[in-house]
Amino acid sequence: MDRKRKMYLKYIGILLLLCLPLFGLMGLVLSRNIITPNDEFFVVSKGESPSIPVNTWSLTIYGHVNNTLIFTYSNFTSLPSKEVIATLQCVDGPSGTARWKGIPIKDLLNLAQVQIGAVDVVFYAADDYSSSLTIEEVSIENVLLAYEMNGEPLPVDQGFPVRVVAPNHLGYKWVKWVVRMEIVDYNYIGFWESRGWSDNAYRTPVTDWIYHAGLLAISFLLGGIALMSGLKKSPVTDFFHDLPKFVNKKFHIAIGIGYFLIALSTFFYWVISTILNRGAIFYTIHGITALISIILIIPGAITGVKKSRKRDNEKRTWHYKWNLYSFYFFLTTIILGFLLIFIRWLYLY
Repeated sequence: MDRKRKMYLKYIGILLLLCLPLFGLMGLVLSRNIITPNDEFFVVSKGESPSIPVNTWSLTIYGHVNNTLIFTYSNFTSLPSKEVIATLQCVDGPSGTARWKGIPIKDLLNLAQVQIGAVDVVFYAADDYSSSLTIEEVSIENVLLAYEMNGEPLPVDQGFPVRVVAPNHLGYKWVKWVVRMEIVDYNYIGFWESRGWSDNAYRTPVTDWIYHAGLLAISFLLGGIALMSGLKKSPVTDFFHDLPKFVNKKFHIAIGIGYFLIALSTFFYWVISTILNRGAIFYTIHGITALISIILIIPGAITGVKKSRKRDNEKRTWHYKWNLYSFYFFLTTIILGFLLIFIRWLYLY
């Protein structure tokens, strides 16, 4: 194999490694459009899953209504039903898509005859969990009390006998093991909402972590390219001296500026989304490493401007050090971001 071909293979391999976060993210995005088997669906609960005998379960709908309703499992499942394909997106990261079958909540409210002045529908679970949706939010046809998942009765861990399905909302609004629905004339604050999480929990481009993760992966790619191009003529190492001719000083500056701007945008995007979702900022280790990375990027950019104005043959310049450490923390941030999907101990509170 000739030298030129080896060079291209080397850099293609490095670029593929830098693209790994993007590839992983693409896989997660595609998985949102694929039905997740029941036995592979993620489980997040505040405690143990309660076992509820179907012959003793009942659902009571009461409160700001003209008709108090009490359903058994058999007469609840005999009501006119609807099927929707919806993705359950946990605020922590995990997601799964299923075909849900159940009763539109708006139909239940019509049967109960909601009184004027009603504000929220409160869902109480058998494990003492609770959350709420507004009357307007449950008036959408695809918001259900579901009793089937992918053509089978709900698994116990997924809320058997019935659970809320709210496709436009994050997972903590999808209350499992529902036993009571209370219609109230005030804004009810649920379990996670009382601990700082957003009361509306809408899934939007700002609150959906997938967009933030995409920006983070692009920043990582640009940061890696900037680091390589900066070392093309550096005395630190000769590993990158055979980079193609178009990788010159102007190329390095352009990629470096792109890395700096997108990294900062990613960080501030994350700050906004976490304030909207959580009402706090640095509540995870992931967030702390992101802050350190940004702190290191800023002096890296400043020293880069100074270095571009004069020739500097020193082996390990401050520009090199700041950006190398920043890139290491950027890599750590990405790894911790993916781990957050599966490991809850990364939360600080």
